[in-house]
Amino acid sequence: MLDDGRVRARLRPWPNEPPTAQLVLTDHTKAPSVNTLGQWLAVITEHGFRRVRTGALAISATPPFVELGFEPIQTLALLRLDLSRNMSFGTIQHELRPLRGPRQLAVAARLDRSAFENRWGLDAPSILDACHATPAHRIRIAITSSDQPAGYIITGRNGAAGFIQRLAVERSLEGQGVATSLLCDGLTWLQRRGAREVLVNTNFDNDRALALYERFGFRLLPDSLQVFERKIEAPA
Repeated sequence: MLDDGRVRARLRPWPNEPPTAQLVLTDHTKAPSVNTLGQWLAVITEHGFRRVRTGALAISATPPFVELGFEPIQTLALLRLDLSRNMSFGTIQHELRPLRGPRQLAVAARLDRSAFENRWGLDAPSILDACHATPAHRIRIAITSSDQPAGYIITGRNGAAGFIQRLAVERSLEGQGVATSLLCDGLTWLQRRGAREVLVNTNFDNDRALALYERFGFRLLPDSLQVFERKIEAPA
């Protein structure tokens, strides 16, 4: 954990790409100072990383990264669902189980690699990081009628704010309602625990995900999120 007393960030190797560091602000809207970010880059260099990639950043957090030579490599759509009124999310069509222990985390990581490009897939430690990014969370795995793991969801809550932290479906099982079952479960859990809004982000070109969220009532926000990257010169 990197902490200057005002802004905190988690540092670890990027999943499945050890030479790249992953720098994730605990509050993606709160920017470190240029001086703090420079100190963090020195720490990253000392650990032997050759590249650093951020988590998804709000526009308000990007100026110091731009000033120190980071470049945007991905832009994400941000969507919001209003939970201020009671809503029904439909019927869950798949068996959902709690996801616990190293063996099940490894299954979730495999599902994640199937659902996302290798560059963006999460490993088991990153899945745990996503779980602990909010004070409360729920993680569930969907199982087919033949007892095959089909997908998983991490739902987070911080007070009245809810978050779909991760939703991944085995690519060969897309179109069978797995994501719908998982999202029904996550949104129902958030609503029962007093969340008033839910936020989620996804790629602008992920038409399947955008259609799913919009079907549940999510609306695209004018603000987007960006992931930044910077090469690190080897010490002389």
